[in-house]
Amino acid sequence: MISDDFATGPFRGILAPDGDPAAAPPQQLTVYGAAWCRDCRRSKAVLDVRRVEYVYVDLVAQPDRACEAEALTGRKTIPVLVFPDGEHLVEPTNAELAAKLDRAGL
Repeated sequence: MISDDFATGPFRGILAPDGDPAAAPPQQLTVYGAAWCRDCRRSKAVLDVRRVEYVYVDLVAQPDRACEAEALTGRKTIPVLVFPDGEHLVEPTNAELAAKLDRAGL
């Protein structure tokens, strides 16, 4: 269970300061991942703690969509997070993801 006490625990320091894939970037943050992937679960937890809305593409349930993530990154590594500005992150640390979310105003 994730609590609303974000000042402590594994998510401290990741809060915002104020409390065809190549054709066009997504309108909303998109996360490509799988339930078995610990980094995917961790990245989703960061987004959930910060209450960031995102579209989750479960690559186990939709294996045909893996080519979208691979086309963006040239790699078969997950998670892949694609932002509306077209930038993407692959296997970001909590700090890298938090910094990108801050820059994006999320």
